[in-house]
Amino acid sequence: MITCAYAECGRLFEAKTHNQRYCSDECCRKATNARLMEQYYEKKARRQGHIRVCKNADCNTRLSRYNDSLECQRCASAKETERRKQLLNLVGI
Repeated sequence: MITCAYAECGRLFEAKTHNQRYCSDECCRKATNARLMEQYYEKKARRQGHIRVCKNADCNTRLSRYNDSLECQRCASAKETERRKQLLNLVGI
């Protein structure tokens, strides 16, 4: 028994497939619509110029309204550089 992934439902159900997350098609539809509306209003607020800052705690960089990401380019580049270093260490270079 697993719990329905739709937050407002929370009903326990027996999954019919290995990747079933919702108890019914109705819950799946409601969860999808809620997620799409959340994305819509987030994008609308961003385009109207609401102030957003980088998601990293130690960075207070203000994000551009055209930046779809939640982090600034400097933090994204640093994360990518670190990821590449780890990959090179795994390969042994």
